[in-house]
Amino acid sequence: MIILLCTLKAFDILIFMQKIEKKSEKQNNTRKFKAAYVFIYAPIGVLCPLIGQYLSSIGFSGTQIGTVTAVSTAVAIFASTFWGDKYTNCIDGRKVLFFLCIAAAAMALFNSFITIFVIFTITYGIMYFFQGPVMGLADAMVLESDENFASIRLCGAVGYALSVFAGGKIGGLWGLDKIFYVYAITFIIGGFIVMTLKLERVHSFEIEKTADIEDKIKFSELFKEKKAIALIVCGIFMFGTNVANNTYFSFLFRDGGGTVAGVGTAFLLMVGSEAPFMALAPKLAAKFSQQRLIAAAMILSALRFGWYASGPSSQWLIALFFLQGMVNGVLLVEYMKYISSVVHPRVIGIAVSAFYAVSSNGGTILCNFFGGVAMDHFGSVGVYGLFSTLNVIGVVMYFAFGLHKKKKPKKDE
Repeated sequence: MIILLCTLKAFDILIFMQKIEKKSEKQNNTRKFKAAYVFIYAPIGVLCPLIGQYLSSIGFSGTQIGTVTAVSTAVAIFASTFWGDKYTNCIDGRKVLFFLCIAAAAMALFNSFITIFVIFTITYGIMYFFQGPVMGLADAMVLESDENFASIRLCGAVGYALSVFAGGKIGGLWGLDKIFYVYAITFIIGGFIVMTLKLERVHSFEIEKTADIEDKIKFSELFKEKKAIALIVCGIFMFGTNVANNTYFSFLFRDGGGTVAGVGTAFLLMVGSEAPFMALAPKLAAKFSQQRLIAAAMILSALRFGWYASGPSSQWLIALFFLQGMVNGVLLVEYMKYISSVVHPRVIGIAVSAFYAVSSNGGTILCNFFGGVAMDHFGSVGVYGLFSTLNVIGVVMYFAFGLHKKKKPKKDE
């Protein structure tokens, strides 16, 4: 009897130790996810806010700058669907993400030597073919792994903020072409960290493919998800302006009396303010509902860009830096979670890729190209008048589609 009790006790201790080990392994993997996000968002942070200033410094006009960014983003739409399909139907999605990071880094180094408009437009587009899908696939990887998306995504905001600050300082001291080197180094580090992640999806997907090798997940399946399609269409008018703001804010800031180094400081504060709001967003969503919180952030975005269109000074732009955190801190977390919650788990990867392809990249094409035209004719304030108008359209569509309504719990059958 005593031997039996001792055996059972030892068994309980073994189970307890296994739980502790599994929890420790989970925490370690979460830390790796956070580190990966810091380094895969850092390249975007150093490039997007300063690429307009760099292109202007080598003689590109506002329309040419808009064309370069619009064409590259158009490439990203195709790239997101292409690589999204490769990732979704790949046993180990980490390898896809690693390849994209390394390839984008290599193209960035090549772009630093090119100053001819046509050639630069082509090579920059090739770089975006690899860069464009990275964020969407990283988000899909987190959502599929049942990680805390908000806490991991805010690490991306931190990486973005730190790199744009560093990029502003480095660009001011050693030349804006150096942003491509920072871009390449951080992407390479991010790619190697991704390969250290342990993903449950690798094993479960392998079992699924063994059971049915022909059961490929297709993009056509997404069209059955009507609410997700509505969110993606609505997002065109919201997320494009927030991405294009990274390109044109530097012109607004300098027109308001700021410097290139000051752009880095402004973005450090603005993007840095996203992190605490990302952490707060889930709590606010639980209190007010996710749908209403998103609506409030969208309305604030329209008001914010409307104020930018009045031509505020650089001091006021810095003083109200937290407006970006209130908008993006909510939208970048809750909008993605909203989309993933209304689709079948099987198509989360495709839904996220479609969001980045259409809402983010499609909207960015619209905003970058016409933003460049607006800047040539009306200056930086004209750009933000356009952005505010597009945001208003997005808000109207969000309410027209009934996306602001809180989801009703399903009745037990």
